[in-house]
Amino acid sequence: MSSPSSVFVITSALLAMGTIVGFLAYVVIRYSPIVERIFEEKPMFLPLRVAPVAGGEDVRFSTRDGLSLAGTYFPARTDYRSGVVVFCHEYLSNRWSFQPYADHLRDQGFDLFTFDFRNHGESPKDPVYNPLQWVTDHEELDLQAALTYLRTRSDADPAGVGLFGVSRGAGTALCQASKDPRVWGVITDGAFPTRGTMLAYILRWAEIYVGNPLFWKAVPVGVFDFLGMAARLKTERKLHCRYANVERAVARLAPRPWLSIHGQKDAYIGVDIARALFDRGGDPKELWIVDGAKHNRCREKQPVAYQGRVAGFFRDNAPRGQPIRDLEAKVAVTEASSFTEIPVPADLGVVVPG
Repeated sequence: MSSPSSVFVITSALLAMGTIVGFLAYVVIRYSPIVERIFEEKPMFLPLRVAPVAGGEDVRFSTRDGLSLAGTYFPARTDYRSGVVVFCHEYLSNRWSFQPYADHLRDQGFDLFTFDFRNHGESPKDPVYNPLQWVTDHEELDLQAALTYLRTRSDADPAGVGLFGVSRGAGTALCQASKDPRVWGVITDGAFPTRGTMLAYILRWAEIYVGNPLFWKAVPVGVFDFLGMAARLKTERKLHCRYANVERAVARLAPRPWLSIHGQKDAYIGVDIARALFDRGGDPKELWIVDGAKHNRCREKQPVAYQGRVAGFFRDNAPRGQPIRDLEAKVAVTEASSFTEIPVPADLGVVVPG
């Protein structure tokens, strides 16, 4: 028979749990629609557009879910090949935007492969998916298909590929690199996580939507994180996608080297968000914060240094013919133990997360 004291303890615990559950339910019901609108709102901006150039091989390759994506393979402008680099463009741009970011790599001995994500450029529209600025499983499928295609080419590099991604393309590159041992290095410009970015936005706007500063400042951060998760799950069902966990991908990226580039004046993805994402990764890694640069504008702020950093990273980290089995062995050992300038017109518009 239970004593009165034990009954009191159990009753108190149940009341506390009920209060917590009720509070969380209230927060989700009251504020989840607001966060959902944030998730689903498309940013208004002019993405980078660059005219197509000749000299590449236009190809088509298929995704696992049956789309035929458009890509172009550009050979190096040297009499030797240092490696192959795959370019992942930003949201609402297309494959030709590789030029101001990476075309100079062809003079360093690198072949370049650039492609249009689904619903972009010359790639077809997905009948059930309307892409946003967030990385989802659909973008991962597209990049996975691109890497699979490259391995089928007669001139495939047995050492694998390096990845270069911008904004949403940067997050996609990180996610795929964490899973594919044939990726030997990653450069990202303006990378951002879905979860971390939305939590930062929720905390930034909490005072506006909650109204009572004493209330929202007293709420644990975990409650806002739970709110973001609930909103993500609802929008995933509505938009027929799954948001990628970029933070987890970064934690699993090592031993692949990573150069993260970010604008110091990025008003959309603050430096604190970029640093928090970077801190999740293991070595070797390097974070370059470009003074005075806005989102996706680092190459314009310091064009010479930008080209030098990008070329130097790929030159230093390209395996140059290292057999794939050696790289896979390194990845397996690490995961088991730790798991851890081409000028661009100034009137291209303001770039925001993509």
